[in-house]
Amino acid sequence: MKNSLGILGGGQLGMFICQAAKKYKIKTTVFSNSKNFSAREFCDNFLIGSFTDKNLLDQFINSSDFFTIETENIPISVLKKIENKKKIFPSCNIVEIAQNRLKEKTFLNSISGVKTAKFKKIQNFSNLENHIKLFGNTGILKSCEMGYDGKGQYFICDRNINNFKNINLKGYVLEEVLDFKKEISVIVCCTKNNMIFYPPVENIHKNSILRQSIYPARINDQVKKKALLLAKRIAKELKLQGILAIEMFLMKNDKLLINELAPRPHNSGHWSLDFCKYSQFESLIFSIFKEKLMQPEPKGNCKMINVIGKDYEKKNSLSKKYKFYDYFKENVKKLRKMGHYTFKN
Repeated sequence: MKNSLGILGGGQLGMFICQAAKKYKIKTTVFSNSKNFSAREFCDNFLIGSFTDKNLLDQFINSSDFFTIETENIPISVLKKIENKKKIFPSCNIVEIAQNRLKEKTFLNSISGVKTAKFKKIQNFSNLENHIKLFGNTGILKSCEMGYDGKGQYFICDRNINNFKNINLKGYVLEEVLDFKKEISVIVCCTKNNMIFYPPVENIHKNSILRQSIYPARINDQVKKKALLLAKRIAKELKLQGILAIEMFLMKNDKLLINELAPRPHNSGHWSLDFCKYSQFESLIFSIFKEKLMQPEPKGNCKMINVIGKDYEKKNSLSKKYKFYDYFKENVKKLRKMGHYTFKN
């Protein structure tokens, strides 16, 4: 019987995956490129070093039956080497699409009925000058890779465009600025023959970082149905096995545009730890080790609040009042996610 899981990355998502795995007697090995990582005290074994270190990668591949990721920012060459020998969830192809904004947006717009914000590929300043005119002289410039929690994103307009004149802009996309009503996300989990959903949650961001998720999302039934249908179409097109979070913009006309994909458990799904019979992390474990998925069975209205930076100093008082989850990070940084808490809404 196969009962071991290798996890690339050792942050808080890796920590929660390890905890879910232990519940079902699955042994975990975490491969972290950082010495201090959240999952360290929760995994059965760990390796520390560069993901591209040949000897460490070989050890990692030999350590487990199956593999998954807790961050999509893993070199594709590493994922392909694993996939050549063992099965990884989700597949290397899905991660490759999700870790590059241009590939991701091109893929999404190729699916019938699925749309993103309008975008243009940027290679140089001349591209930026020309394309921003198409979007009314404002836009969001985003790096194609390694962009998360607002990193590598810049608001561009007439007043600041010249600041980018001498910057290497190869590997960027320019997106139109959207006047949306709210942001929502859906998490979908699949095996070959099963598909389950965590219903839409409403996400509130500040400085491009998720601050809180509200379940259920304050949307009408028609929008909810549409969000689940879009998630189903995307998962089917990807031939998803594993877990996928899909972020969406709800426009003022109730149209839904896809923002981005995350081929891993998602911050906006942390509410499921306390307010579902089976959390998103358990569903990931089921998708890897079981043929049948269990319905999440949400237990009631709730909120999840991220604890960012110095707010971590309030953890003792938060722990007394709420169910607080500590991410056990070594250093408190200004915009760093240090933990989260949940409560009935």
